[in-house]
This record gives sequence, structure tokens and C-alpha cells, in this order.
Amino acid sequence: MKKLITLSAVAFLSTATFANSTVNASIQAQLDALTQKVIMLEANQKKDKNLKSTTISTVDESNTKAKMQATIDALTKKVDKLEKKQKHNTKKISAVNKLANNDNLKFGVDFRTAYDNVSYKKADGTKDTNDVFSNRLWMKMAYAPTDHISFFGTLSYYKIYGQVAQPHPGMDQMDWVVSGTAGSTNTLRVKEAFFLYKNDTFLGMDIPWTASFGRRPSTDGLLVNYRDDQKAKSAIGHNINMEFDGASFNYQLENVTDVPGMSLKFCFGRGMSDVNSRYSGIDYNSTNGTYSMNGSNNYGDTPGFSNTDLVGVLFNPYDDGQYSLHTVWFDAFNLPGMYATGTPNTYEFKQHGDVQGGAASFIADGIGDGITDMLDDTVFFASFAYSQTNPDNGHTMLGSDKKETGTSFYTGFNWPCQLIDDARVGIEYNHGSKYWRSFTYGEDTLVGSKLATRGDAYEVWFNKDLIGKILTAQIRYTYLDYKYTGSHAFFGDGGTPMTMDEAVAQNQNPVESAQDVRVYLRYRY
Repeated sequence: MKKLITLSAVAFLSTATFANSTVNASIQAQLDALTQKVIMLEANQKKDKNLKSTTISTVDESNTKAKMQATIDALTKKVDKLEKKQKHNTKKISAVNKLANNDNLKFGVDFRTAYDNVSYKKADGTKDTNDVFSNRLWMKMAYAPTDHISFFGTLSYYKIYGQVAQPHPGMDQMDWVVSGTAGSTNTLRVKEAFFLYKNDTFLGMDIPWTASFGRRPSTDGLLVNYRDDQKAKSAIGHNINMEFDGASFNYQLENVTDVPGMSLKFCFGRGMSDVNSRYSGIDYNSTNGTYSMNGSNNYGDTPGFSNTDLVGVLFNPYDDGQYSLHTVWFDAFNLPGMYATGTPNTYEFKQHGDVQGGAASFIADGIGDGITDMLDDTVFFASFAYSQTNPDNGHTMLGSDKKETGTSFYTGFNWPCQLIDDARVGIEYNHGSKYWRSFTYGEDTLVGSKLATRGDAYEVWFNKDLIGKILTAQIRYTYLDYKYTGSHAFFGDGGTPMTMDEAVAQNQNPVESAQDVRVYLRYRY
């Protein structure tokens, strides 16, 4: 009996000593239990004179009492240690808890090595073709110290093999596109870094919600995620695919509306800050009290510029897991672009006005119900988007001093390959009108954003899981047929739409069509 008592006590103490509890109440419960065991042992000792079991019949009675007393003494010492531990345990328990809950920044890797054959056909019939190898590395970070707050980050490296022969850094270094542009340096940039707060109720209502602040995930969004073989991020990729710093607030409404998947999200982004960097011009404490036209106060206003901001509303009216409808509306202010000064081949970078736009997208993640296994796993989507310029007084946008509206249509299918296991095939098409202007500068296609095309774009892709999602491969073909110029420009004169004939008549030789054949291997862990 005493052997069983001793083993039970040791096992209990081991559990108590190394328990992963975060509250002192747990330790107090252990103390109480140990105290009861001591009391029981003392009571058993008093009664032991009348106990003559076969287990101890040949053992001297005094020896038995001594062993039981030793057990009681040992338990008493352990109780004393636990009591001392309880008094000074708050900080220690917190430290143990952090280790037990994996309280450290978790890293993930997304590495892709790709080959692209890019080809351009000019309006005069000449062609320019090249083979490009590139490496892209995303180092992902995440940490959740509590159930309500999380941190997410992504560092991005995107480099062409070797050294670019004639580097001309310029707009390729603009913050909107820099993480999605293959460059000639080994620079590691911050693609995403944001806090996310979440709660299950909002103002006492059964509305789960989140709030997020920082460099938001505004690239690789819905619809374009299928060909990119990854989970969709924020926004609809049809008309927004570029990097922003800002905030978002998302509210899940299905519990209060009884409509599956209904949600409402507000987004705020800043694409250009009206701020002078330190030492960008002369020092603010000028000895003669004057300032040059090239500088101003550190972090003060930038002469001639305003903040470029974007506000957006994302509303998902319905999502039952198979069929869903997604909408977005946004307004972007003080958008920049190149402005012709009147001197031949001379331009200035200025802000011209505002652009608003929106999109509505329908997705069928599975067609029908049980018709065939392939249709059950087929995805179809169709999306319509628009953009409208609003030039400032005395300015033009896209070559016009009036409001101009552009439209785009985007559709696609993808389905499980019937000839090869663990593979999917997709076909996509999009068309943009004369004044269509998307915010897709961060789209990852070396030949240019297909969704910005003023004309027609066609794409076929094949994605294959080699080792689950750890190692995957892709073969992709993209063809862009431009009907108008200015598809990839910003919002000034560079975005003026002209037909190929009109451009040639003005002694220009624009790209008439472009294509990109991509093959990659991708490792994710």
C-alpha cells in the first residue's frame, strides 16, 4: 500500500511541478491535494498498529512506521517547496507559458525559380524576344501572442539571374510595384507587415470583426490567385493588385442577416505621402533664412504634391462555399503621371486628379452538384469592372480634360487535369476598353499586367503538385493583344489611348502585342 502511495505522490508532484498552467489557482489545488495526502498518511500511521496485511506481516513494525514517517516527511518538504514556488511563481509561470505556447516568431519560405520567354511585337512589325531567368523569395513571418492580436510579415527578394546589362532605375523602384518587379540587385524588401486584431463580437452584436494596420496584403488577390496557385489575399485582383500602406476593417454579417458569407470591409491606403525625406534638399536651419526650390523642412510638405490616398469598400453579398458574389468600390485621390511641358521629349511627374472604380465578381467553386467528379471540382468565374477619371481643373488625365470611363471583363475556368494526377488546368480571358485603367501595377507577369490591357488578353496555365504543396511546378502562356496604347502607364499623358495607326502617324512605334511563356519550380514550407 505504501509503495502505491509513494508512487502516486511522486507522479502527482511531477505533474504539478512541470504543469503548463498559467494561473496560481492550479498550484493551490495541488497544494490542497498534497495536504490531504499527508493527513491521510498520518491517519494511516495511527491505525497501523491494528493492520497486519500479508504484504508487511514479516516486516518489523517499527521499521514500517519509520518508512511511513519518511514518506510523510518527504511529502511535507515537497509541499513546502510548492508553497514557496507559489509565492514567487507569477513571472516564472508566464515565462514557461510563453515557451509552451510557442511564443516566438514563426517563419515560412516561398521560393520560386522561373524561366520566362518574353516577346514583343512592335507596330512596324519588328520583334524583340529574350530569355529571362529569375529567383523570387518570400520570407513569411507570423506571431499571435493572444487569441485577439496577430502579426504578419513578408520580406521579398525578386532578382533576375546575373547582372542586368543596362540598369536604368526609375519607375521600377516605385513603391507600388517594387516587390513584384524582377530587378538586378539582391535587395530584400518589406512586402507586407501588419497587425491584425480580431474579435467575435462588435458592440455586443454577434458580428465577428477584424482591424488591420500596416503594409497590407493588397497584391495576389481574388481571381488572379487561381493561376498563381495560392490562397487569395485582400481585394479583387481584377482592378487592384499593387502595394499599399494603410488599414482595413472587416465585419462578418452572416450571423445577424442569416445570409451565408455576407461581409463588409472598409479599406484605407496611402500610395504616396506628401513628405520631404531628411536631407532631401537644404537643411531647414538655413543660415540665410531662405530655401531652395529643391528642398524644404525635414518631413515637411512637398511643394506641388498632395497625399495620394485610396478609400475602398468591399461588400460580399453572398458566399455559401460554392457560389459567391464579391464587389468592390474605391476612390483614389491625387494620382500622378507624366505631364508634357511643351518642350519636345520633356516631361514632369505631376499629380493630375482622381480615379474611382469598382468591380463585381461571381465565382462558382464547383459546377452543379454531383453531375460529374470533374464538374464538382471545376471553378468558373466572371467579373466586370470599371474606372472613371476625374481630372483637376486645368489638368488632363489619360490625355483628356473630361471624365472618361473605361470598362473591363474578366472570365476563366480551371479544373482538375484528367490525364495527370494532382494537377489543374486553367484558361482565362480579359478585355479592356479604350480608357480602361486598372491598379494592377504589382501583377506578377514579366511581359506586363494582362489585366491592364486595353484590348484582349489570353492565358493558359498548368499547375502540378510534385510533393503536395511543398514543391510545385507551373507552365503558363500569356498573350496580350493591344488595341490602344498606354495600357501600363500611370494617369498622365503617358496613359493617353491611341490606336496603333494613330500612334504610327505621330512617329511612334508602340508594342502591338506581347507574350510570355513561363516555367517555374516553387518550394513552400
